Amino acid sequence: MTGIGATLAAFASRRAVPAQAAETTGGSTAAILAVFLLFGVAVVLATLVTYHFVQGYRRTGRRPMLLLAVGMFLLAAAPMFVRLLLGNVDLVTSTTRRFVVACLELCGLLTLLYVVYDS
Repeated sequence: MTGIGATLAAFASRRAVPAQAAETTGGSTAAILAVFLLFGVAVVLATLVTYHFVQGYRRTGRRPMLLLAVGMFLLAAAPMFVRLLLGNVDLVTSTTRRFVVACLELCGLLTLLYVVYDS
């Protein structure tokens, strides 16, 4: 047998792993699911707040509203996306990931402080 037939035969001969064989580390399955759920809610809320700042900028056309959107994105949403993306890449160490997240948060805070003290 060659081609697709051989591939399908090889796939069919593999044994399925039962769902009970999966294990979690770091706590109970319910706790891990709760953490992922809360992380998802936090990402959605940070993105919505940033979106509303952008909408405010579009309505008014004022530069401070745009800087508020950028600062809020760098402070809240961007670090979450970076944690999610870089946490799943083996080439990036945890120290590098923490450094990138800290730099994003610092840039966000500095942007927000600039808006507050410039106005």
